[in-house]
Formats: sequence, C-alpha cells, structure tokens
Amino acid sequence: MEELKDLRKKIDEIDRNIVRLIDERMKVSVKVGEIKKKNNAPIFDPKREKEVIASKINLLENKELSNLITTIYNDIMYTSKQIQKHLIADNDTKENNNNKKIKYDSVIAYQGREGGNGYEAAKKFFGDEAKLIKKKSFEEVLESIRSSESYYGVLPLENSSTGMVNEVLDILADYNCKIVGEVYLTIEYALMANKNTNIGNIKKVISHHQALKQCSNFIKENNYEEIFSTNTAEAAFFVSNSGDDSLASISNKNAYKIYNLNILKENIENIKGNTTRFIVVSNYDNALSSGNKMTMRFLLPHENGSLSNVLDKLKIFNLTSIVSRPHVERKWQYYFYIDMVGDFESDEAKNVFEEFRRSVENFIVLGVYDE
Repeated sequence: MEELKDLRKKIDEIDRNIVRLIDERMKVSVKVGEIKKKNNAPIFDPKREKEVIASKINLLENKELSNLITTIYNDIMYTSKQIQKHLIADNDTKENNNNKKIKYDSVIAYQGREGGNGYEAAKKFFGDEAKLIKKKSFEEVLESIRSSESYYGVLPLENSSTGMVNEVLDILADYNCKIVGEVYLTIEYALMANKNTNIGNIKKVISHHQALKQCSNFIKENNYEEIFSTNTAEAAFFVSNSGDDSLASISNKNAYKIYNLNILKENIENIKGNTTRFIVVSNYDNALSSGNKMTMRFLLPHENGSLSNVLDKLKIFNLTSIVSRPHVERKWQYYFYIDMVGDFESDEAKNVFEEFRRSVENFIVLGVYDE
C-alpha cells in the first residue's frame, strides 16, 4: 500500500500544478478580454479555438486521449469566454451614460438588398433619409458594427407566425452587441415575376426560407417548386436577371418597383397581419442604459425546478417572451432568453436583479431599450 500512497501523492502534486496553471491561464484570459474590449474585437473566435485544440492534441504522446483533451479545453475556453463577457458587461455598467440617445444620422447596416424586409425595417426606424449599407449575412452586419464601419445594425429577431430567428439569437452575444431599439414591420408578401409573365406559367418560386414558410399554404395550393435565397430582395433581383418566365419570387411588395417586376398576386402570406420584430443593435460602448424593456440571456443547470425557481424572482416584471436555445458545448443544457417590460431603475428592481444574477449562470443583459 505504500506504493499506492506514493502514487497518490504524485497525483496530488500534479493536480496542484494543474490548478495553479489554470488559475494563471484565467488571469491571462482577463488581460486578453481587456485587449478585445479596447479593440472592439469579438470574444468568440472559432478558428482560434480549433487551432488551440489541434495543437494540444498534437502534444499528446497517447493519441487515445484526444477526446479527453478536446473536452477539457472546450471547458477551459468556455470559462475564459464567460470571464471576458462579464468583464465587458461590468465595464459597461460602470461606463454607461444615462443620457445616451439613438443617433438617427448614423450609418446603419442591414442584411439583404434594397426592397427587402431588413431594408424596410431600417427605413421605418431611422427614416427615409437613413444612411444604409447592405450586408450579405447577419454575421456581416455585426462585423460591420464591430469594425466601426456602421454605428447600428438592424436584424430580424422574431416573426409572429414562425417564431424566433435562431441564427440571430445564437450570434448576438458573441459579438458583444447590445439591443438599443426595436421596430415591428407588417410583412406583406407578393408573387412577382418578369413583365409579360402570366401567373399560369409559374412553376418555381424563390425566396428566403422564412418567407417560404410564411407563404407555405399558397405554395402548396399551387404545387410550386421551392428555391432558397439569402433574402427576399435577393430573390427579386435574381428573378429580374433570370429571363425565366416559369420563375417568380416571393418578396416584400415594395420590391417590384426596385427590380422592375410585375406583381402577379398580392398578400399571399398564410396569416394576414404577419409581423416581424426587428432589433436595432449597436456596439456595447454605444448601448443605452435606460428604457422600459430588457432582453437578457442566462444558463441554468439541468435540474428539476431550476427554471420555475428563477422565473419566480422576476414576478415584479411583465415577461413578454421566453425562448430556449441549446448550449453547443454542454449537452442537454440550454440558454434562456427573456424579454420583459417594467421599471428597471427602482431599488426593488435592482435588488431583484442582484438576487437573480446569483441564481443563474452566464447572466448577460443583451439590451435595455424602449418598447
């Protein structure tokens, strides 16, 4: 048994070194977070994370431990990212200016093309004279803000008939962006094609997958073949340049003027009054610190009653939305996103938030703004 004791002592010594080095690594991670904040760099760098794990596996003598190394370093890097996010969030709280207002003469990025829903939402919020720049993807909109090319971005978050736009939820926190406003756009879709095209010739429709879903009844009734596009305006642009009389786009009704198309049928959406909620986002340095609506994100353990227990703490507010999204690095654990309305400046509210923060993991306020 002496031999076993000696081996355990050796393991204890190794563990002490591991803990010491992890502590040292996290201190360096804080410094990395400070540099990222200073340079407005994203916390999440998937390419870097893959390189880190690959390099550590390469150091192994026993390659059968590769899965273990992957798990360990996923957890280490996840914790590092959370430390950096909280560092930025804490600094934001200290530095925020209560008098910050929306700057309507700033450059605004949106996803899509002229005549698309993002374009129309940006104009509705910022006005017809807004300085708009188009981007191909949601990530490019957020990258435009991060690089200071644009001051704001406009992104779809939720549709009244098809629910949340999960792609936006999943990337918002990774770019350190904050919600500063919202705008609701009534979506009226039309079937449009090249001039002199008869509706009876149409065999295929092209649009964004959300638009196709929102017009699914009309598509099924006519047995149209579906083609996916990056957005509804891009679909109209494609049709206008296709020369294909069997192809039509499902696009925002205003797009036909921009792309010189004919409307074959209006209001083809499944539900009349179909509405999309768009959010206006900015860099965290430009976030507002007051408003009557808040969007937050947090993580809970996979335990009985964990969600109901924390929701009870928020009973002084009107919870208008709650959505869950899977945690990609922790199986069967979920991020919860909550929208709520209320007075967030009262002493009671501040006490509630402090208690709530202690009850959950990875608590992030994604924005405080006016409803």
